[in-house]
Amino acid sequence: TLNNVKIVGENNNSYKWAGITCEGDNTIILEGDNTVKGFFANYPGIYIAEGHTLTIDGTGTLDASSNGYGAGIGGGYIISCGNIIINGGTITATGGDYAGGIGSGWKSSCGNITISGGTVTATGGENGAGIGSGFYESTCSDITITAEVEEVTATKGNAAPNSIGAGLLSTCGTVNIEEGANVIQN
Repeated sequence: TLNNVKIVGENNNSYKWAGITCEGDNTIILEGDNTVKGFFANYPGIYIAEGHTLTIDGTGTLDASSNGYGAGIGGGYIISCGNIIINGGTITATGGDYAGGIGSGWKSSCGNITISGGTVTATGGENGAGIGSGFYESTCSDITITAEVEEVTATKGNAAPNSIGAGLLSTCGTVNIEEGANVIQN
């Protein structure tokens, strides 16, 4: 549980880690107002290891961001990540340069992204999707947004082709936005 937690990382080569690192299958429950910012520039705000799943739920808020080239929630620069499931909370995820807001960082991959609840605002960095992959040879698997979400706002970074999906010179799996889902793409 994160309950009024503030983790603000310092961009320093001596601190080579994310704001929060999830090495296995993990669930984060949000209560109160929470801020998580990654440490060294190559890392995301919240990292989930490749082959594992992070689930985020609860009624609190989360502001997650990178300190450089990582996603707000997901992977980093040449640091691939696993699956991301959002079931609740009010979440703001901001990617660093060349990274998705939620998804992969620069030159990395991420697993499936599923948003089935809560209010989510995701903004990609330069050349990155709001939800999906970052820049240049980055990938993400399938993205699903269900009709149960309160609201999802995805904003692509400068020069990115998609708000939800692939970043510039990158690929993504199937994007499935269910009919009736409250989704805004900028």
